[in-house]
Amino acid sequence: MKIHRHAGVALALLLSFSVASAERAALNLVQTIPLPEVDGRIDHFSIDVKGRRAFLAALAKNTIEVVDLRAGRVVRTLAGFAKPQGVLFVPEFNKLFIASGADGSVKTLDGTTLAVIQTAGVSLGADAIGYDPRSKEIYVGSGGGDANKKQGDLSVFNVASGTQVAALTTDAHAGGSIVESHGERIFVLVPEEGQVVVLDRRTRAKVDKWAIPGIQKNVAIGLDEKSHRLFLGVRSPASIVVLDSASGAVVASVPTVAMLDGLSFDSSTRRIYTSGGEGFVDVTQQIDADHYERIARIPTGPIARTSVFVPEWSRLYVAVPRDKERGAELRVFEVVP
Repeated sequence: MKIHRHAGVALALLLSFSVASAERAALNLVQTIPLPEVDGRIDHFSIDVKGRRAFLAALAKNTIEVVDLRAGRVVRTLAGFAKPQGVLFVPEFNKLFIASGADGSVKTLDGTTLAVIQTAGVSLGADAIGYDPRSKEIYVGSGGGDANKKQGDLSVFNVASGTQVAALTTDAHAGGSIVESHGERIFVLVPEEGQVVVLDRRTRAKVDKWAIPGIQKNVAIGLDEKSHRLFLGVRSPASIVVLDSASGAVVASVPTVAMLDGLSFDSSTRRIYTSGGEGFVDVTQQIDADHYERIARIPTGPIARTSVFVPEWSRLYVAVPRDKERGAELRVFEVVP
């Protein structure tokens, strides 16, 4: 019996060491950038790869914080927004788009001067912004309960002109979206209904609508176009739900961090990164198209919900709000293959 106990202890220690080693190996913290005078939640943000800048929506402060990633510091604070939530930098046009929930504004900023050059209006609750690089159009989700409306709105703008070119509706508030690089479909989240709406990217016609059973608030989205898999970041139950992107059938579900808001797929390592307000980044490995395993859980901070993966640099950026013991930060993790 003593031999078995010692063997069990040794095995437990070995497993513990293996898990800890995997967590250390998956992501390595390489930089911490202070975000002075930022209180409250930080919503979506976007990275300017060529200019090495980050644009973060300081939701409670009603500002956009501009971070010089080379210098590791905030270089400008842009005021004049009402609950900024959606942020997208489009390098081809050197334009920054900001969607604000409290007034339904979609503001276009010059990427060099950062001056507002155009303002459009959508429904209240304007949030996530998606981009189709082939049509050069952005998709802004809004409406639903945030606007005292039953239906949600998905507004489409031409990036070059800034004009609205289409207005689509969904069963509730329209959330984030992602566009196929080689196919002709756009996948749009409807979190309050646990739905994914499928659009034809050329005609913008609805070609399908998938109601995912047993989930609430699918708030983040990723796509593995090669394996025909769509990844949904779900808050209830806290999970990554994997769909067949051709049929909408659920092929896998993996537990993940609670209060999720960020999900990215790294095609080079076949990993999914999820961040949530529970205070962790989870790293989930794709074994094959139908099998997934969480290989690491890395501490970040309370309410650190949003993140952005930059494939050009193999780096994951996580926005960490102010806590009792430290100020707000942008944490930079380098991928370890």
